[in-house]
Amino acid sequence: MFTPRRMRFQAMKGTLEKRLLLLCFVALALTIALNTGFSVEGFRWQYREGILRRSHTLATALKNQIERVLGLGLPLTQIEGLSDRCQAITANDPEISYCLIEDARGLVLYRSTTLAFDPAKAKLVGYLSADISILDTPDVGRLYDLSLPLYSFDDKLAGRIRIGFQEKVLKVLTGEHLFWSLVVLGGASAAVFILMILFIRRDLVTPVRRMCETATTIAAGNFNVKLPNMETRELASLGEALSGMATSLAQRDAELRNRYRDLEETNREVQLSYQRLESISAELGRSQEMYRSLLDEASDAILVCDEDDRVLIANKSAERFFGIPRIRIEGKNIANFLLDIQPHNQAEIENWYQSLRPGRVSDAEFRFYHPIERKLLVGWATGAAIVGKSGKRFVQMIIRDATRDEETRQHLERAARELERLNQMKNSFLGLTSHELKTPLTIIMGYVELLLNEMAERLDEGTQEMLRHIGRASERLAEIVRDMVDVSMLDNRTLELVSQEIDINSVVLGAVENAQEAIRHRRQKLRLDLSEGLPLVRCDQARMAQALGNLLGNAIKFTPDFGLIRVCTRLVRRPRSPVRFAAADLDGVCAVDGVLCPYVEISIIDSGIGINLDEQKIIFDKFYEVGELEEHFSGKVAFKSRGAGLGLTIVKGVVEMHGGTVWVESSGFDPERFPGSTFFVLLPAVGDSPP
Repeated sequence: MFTPRRMRFQAMKGTLEKRLLLLCFVALALTIALNTGFSVEGFRWQYREGILRRSHTLATALKNQIERVLGLGLPLTQIEGLSDRCQAITANDPEISYCLIEDARGLVLYRSTTLAFDPAKAKLVGYLSADISILDTPDVGRLYDLSLPLYSFDDKLAGRIRIGFQEKVLKVLTGEHLFWSLVVLGGASAAVFILMILFIRRDLVTPVRRMCETATTIAAGNFNVKLPNMETRELASLGEALSGMATSLAQRDAELRNRYRDLEETNREVQLSYQRLESISAELGRSQEMYRSLLDEASDAILVCDEDDRVLIANKSAERFFGIPRIRIEGKNIANFLLDIQPHNQAEIENWYQSLRPGRVSDAEFRFYHPIERKLLVGWATGAAIVGKSGKRFVQMIIRDATRDEETRQHLERAARELERLNQMKNSFLGLTSHELKTPLTIIMGYVELLLNEMAERLDEGTQEMLRHIGRASERLAEIVRDMVDVSMLDNRTLELVSQEIDINSVVLGAVENAQEAIRHRRQKLRLDLSEGLPLVRCDQARMAQALGNLLGNAIKFTPDFGLIRVCTRLVRRPRSPVRFAAADLDGVCAVDGVLCPYVEISIIDSGIGINLDEQKIIFDKFYEVGELEEHFSGKVAFKSRGAGLGLTIVKGVVEMHGGTVWVESSGFDPERFPGSTFFVLLPAVGDSPP
């Protein structure tokens, strides 16, 4: 009976010891992994920020030097010694991989020779801030790129300074730091693990084994046993229970066995509870340290106040933002702190602070003069009250530095007012100019017509030809004046439209008929592809014919002799309700749902020189002309001069007043292969029923 029991104890001992050792090993391994991960990532972040701060300092110094030279009127391309300056920056700081200066178009003018890569081939991965980007290059891998703008003496963008470094610099240093961290932590953990092995064997496994041997002896019938002294209270209680079991003889044998098992289980639970308590305590300490670290590293100023309105915590950003040392902020009443910074709206801020309640987030504005920088700062504060488990009230305030945002807003408001004033002056000038030109033009055209019709027999052929030239020029100028009047009315929203439901194909045919003479002169081909059975469109027929005529004239002008022009119409559907022309029940809100609504699409396709992609967005702006007609045009003299640049502007204004839209598509500008352009006009059809 003794031998099997001893064997069971040996099996139990081996299992318990192995599990405890395994638990200790896993706990130490997790601790090493977490500590090493946080340490390496923190080191990598701090080292990267250090390099970026040095790069920013060097770039700022170089920017100030260059802008002082640019302020003298010297262009960026003529400044000497910049390549040497870039080379000196990378030579003095080997962790900086490159330094280059490029012009406003992105062309590299000066650069260091330490790292050769093409910025045009770099792929943008993301941004760390407004002036720091992450780039991926096929040759040198990932780069951290700091870019600062250069402005000339007239505040125009003259170029950029770009300083950066390779990510592999961080990887090398992080690898070294990781290696030594693992060496130190591994050695310390090994020592701790050995101590834990000795503790488990001496203070846990050995006493339990002795007590089990005593219990085995008692179970065998020998009750005259002496238990050794136990240092652990639980084990001492177990020994007393064993002594009582010996005096109870065989009648209490079963009860003693049950109590032994209960005590053993209790012992395990106590140990587990103690371990959980230690783990929770350690985790709470780490959480507090992490919270404090997050507060200190936050870019916004953070203040935490207790229920007595004393400032408990102020982070580093608060110290920088308010210009007051943290030791003078923490522990001070919030009212006294406000007296120190003297905000312009102190009473309003105090009322806002007192109104903060749990569960509600409120905002307020700080305006004060920085005691060190001596300038007005603007901060946008977000505050919230929190009630802890003890019932105490805490207030947390996050103040974001909004000084630059406020300055930007004021600059934008001034710029908007100036643009509005200039736009009004421009509209007044167009209206006045067109009005003043109408009367003399009418007189000139009237006298030319009178001379050609009533007095032709008195004039020789040369004089008549000159009068006909004067008449054609006057008609061209009259068209420009009418365009200027139309643009002025479109800008002022005074263009009157006559609404009627018409067949868009008839408008297209009318515009084509008016353009036939110009097409014959150019010996061009016109192909019509007009869909039948199109729904009606509500529009002003004359104005829509004017818009389509402008588009058709534009296609004739930019298509070479013998070229092909196509005009197509078709029915399309779009997932948006069309804005009805002259509808009386609309309030300006257009509902969007999954219903497809009918539109009539008109496309005018030419075989001309095409349009660059960057010009396709601004081609509808006023007074904008694309290319030089003389480079590709072989038509009549009347077309060879550049127009006023108002035709497409009128097209856009008229189409949008009808609730439609107009755009252009082209693969690009090529005066040799003539890729052509396609202008699309999309107009809402009468009837909104889905298909």
